[in-house]
Amino acid sequence: MAPRMVLVPLIVVTSETPGAGKTGVAAAIARHYAYIGRPVTIARVASPEGAGNVAEDAAYFETLAFAPGSPLGAVSASSVADPGGDAVLVVEADAATAASISGATSTVLVARNAVPSAGPAGMTPTAVVVTDVPHGKAGATVGPGGVPVIVLGEDRTLAGFSVSEAKAAINAEVLVTGDNGDPTCDHLVISPIASDAGQPYFRRFESKAVVVRFDKTDMHLAAMKAEPECLILTGGRRPSDYLFDAAAASGTPVLLSRTDTENTVIALEGMFDKTRFQGERKLDRMATLLESSALFEAIGL
Repeated sequence: MAPRMVLVPLIVVTSETPGAGKTGVAAAIARHYAYIGRPVTIARVASPEGAGNVAEDAAYFETLAFAPGSPLGAVSASSVADPGGDAVLVVEADAATAASISGATSTVLVARNAVPSAGPAGMTPTAVVVTDVPHGKAGATVGPGGVPVIVLGEDRTLAGFSVSEAKAAINAEVLVTGDNGDPTCDHLVISPIASDAGQPYFRRFESKAVVVRFDKTDMHLAAMKAEPECLILTGGRRPSDYLFDAAAASGTPVLLSRTDTENTVIALEGMFDKTRFQGERKLDRMATLLESSALFEAIGL
């Protein structure tokens, strides 16, 4: 008779550095167990120093429909406990607080760019997930203490920026709000010069934000037909009313940058290293990457 696998009640996801990707890893792990029929909740542990994006992480977890009953806001490390029965609790915590959480069945250490030489003090990870590894440098399979390592290469979707992040990066005016909330964009596409080549060029890119000067109405309309996630106008002046009609009909958000195209693009390119994990597309991508790896075999049922 095959041995019965022990159910996993409490999983801690941690990292020694901010921005490594533990929010996305925690959300994808929670979704995995929810989708195989386990009752799941997910929580963010407060940082004693108040640093990081604790409030933002907790707010994101509250939106996850597959984890109903998740705590509202951050929780204390001392309040984290085995949820009981066949339920699963996934907890995101900074390394400073993760070590004080008792009763964890599995601990997943998340690092960025390279496999860490050692785990956090006082902790033995069950598995290590390394994100954003430059292509051609992947391949590590064993980490600190001989634990399995899951290496995720640089990924355009996971690095994508949201419309709200683009707005903040260039201090843009919102001309059209759009109908799809706050979508993420994988590509930053600069409009071509020739209008007759515009639409075929734009259609080469999925999930894009298109940057184009305010007075290029022909390019505005060509971009709209290629269904961008967002249109970003440069030059700081109001565009033609034709654009407003097209944007309203398609539900596409339109932002207006006060600077020229070159400086707008420079500001936007700086977002890719510091985007937040949010939205269905990023969660779907992270879940796909982790479910095709050995992570859940290492964690358990």
